Formats: sequence, structure tokens, C-alpha cells
Amino acid sequence: MTLATAFRTALVTVAIAGAAVLGTQVAQADGPVAPATTAGNPAPQATPSPSTTTDTNPWD
Repeated sequence: MTLATAFRTALVTVAIAGAAVLGTQVAQADGPVAPATTAGNPAPQATPSPSTTTDTNPWD
């Protein structure tokens, strides 16, 4: 009986771990989710439009 209990416990543990892994894969299937906006994590700001100059040398 001890062996049956240990087997049942191992089976349940594997099933729970598999469900957790599968849930993580499903959650990230469409890419990472953007974090919620909070006081410590402000909303992302729009990037400025590119300048109209043709000089693209960053060392000047």
C-alpha cells in the first residue's frame, strides 16, 4: 500500500507540474504581456519622430 500511495502522489505532482508548464506556454503564445501601469511603473512614452537631417553619424 505504501508503494501505491507514493505512486499516486508522484502522479499528481507530475500532473500539476505539467499543467503549470502548459499554462505558462499558453499564456506566452501571443508574446509577453505588457505590465500594468502603476505609480512605480509609468505608461510607456511615445518615441519622437525621426529628424529630417540626413546626417546619421552618431560620432559627430
